[in-house]
Amino acid sequence: MAEPGDDDYISSSFSDVVWLHGAGLSSSTWRNDFGGIKPDFPGHNHVACITNPSVERYADYIEPQLPDRFALVGHSLGGMVALELAARHPQKVRGLVLAEAVPTVRQTTSSILLARLSKAIMSHVSPKRLAWLSGLAEPEIVRQHLHEQIGQMDVQGIKDGLEAAIQYDGRPHLPHIEAPTLVITGERNKATNAGAKLFCSSIGHARLVTMPGGHILHVENADQFYAVIFQFLGDKP
Repeated sequence: MAEPGDDDYISSSFSDVVWLHGAGLSSSTWRNDFGGIKPDFPGHNHVACITNPSVERYADYIEPQLPDRFALVGHSLGGMVALELAARHPQKVRGLVLAEAVPTVRQTTSSILLARLSKAIMSHVSPKRLAWLSGLAEPEIVRQHLHEQIGQMDVQGIKDGLEAAIQYDGRPHLPHIEAPTLVITGERNKATNAGAKLFCSSIGHARLVTMPGGHILHVENADQFYAVIFQFLGDKP
């Protein structure tokens, strides 16, 4: 009998997992040796941009691609979209994974100002330069991945993703999330700590896992990252 970690088990048992990437990344940020549904957001990976980009509108775009029952894995901006979809479809979501994500960047005035400053800076540099800046202090495997991902973006798509994240406030959804929830953070990235704690204090039965790595955990610490997710989702009917 196939077990978690076995390629056949992953292909057959996790085909209903919807993998939602972060801003500036794409569906190819995820490992390609297992199945599931891996959409790209508008403005990413050659998908056309949309007017008035927002987390809610990204969720609107993803909804037609969802099966009748599914699990959600969202990284960073993708975690916000996953939260939005889980709130909209409580009876359909069998499991929710929020990786290096926060429900809002609007918790404090300083966090809002920092987010807007980051957007202003990133809006005035080329994608290749942004990839280089994002990779500073990161291990080589992450630097290379960011170069491949962000370096292929259009400036407008990057701006749209950042604006969507800045505007979103998913806190009202948290007490109403019914799906079993796993929150994953990287030890090196303190920026998501407050958001992770808020997820866990507000969502019933949410579980927090912190593992070695930074914001791009699914690349830097891929083996542990995917093993934890598959173990969590394998327990959810």
